Amino acid sequence: MNNAAKKLNAEGDEQAKTSLAVVKNEEKVTPEIPSLEHRIQKVEDLSMLIEKWRKLTETRRNLQTFSLGADGLGATVFLRDASGKEFKTSNTPVVSAVMEEIKTTLDERIKEVETQIKF
Repeated sequence: MNNAAKKLNAEGDEQAKTSLAVVKNEEKVTPEIPSLEHRIQKVEDLSMLIEKWRKLTETRRNLQTFSLGADGLGATVFLRDASGKEFKTSNTPVVSAVMEEIKTTLDERIKEVETQIKF
């Protein structure tokens, strides 16, 4: 071997000697089992979320079946506040805009509830 080859072999041997081996100590992690009360609470919370989701989707379905008349006289929006004051309109563009806003809000709420439903 020539000097360059000997030098490379010597460097390779030094690198092999200085390399470190990593040894992992595996710890067994046992998952903590929640108490019965905690599990029951989670089931009750899940039941409430499912019921909320059902009501929202039913309302959304009912709204989809609702149709405005072509003549603009078939639909009326009627609002009443806590003090008994009333607002009523049969203006088709206003009724359409209100319906679209309700649909959008329902869709957002349904998505929120769906993300909250976790097992």
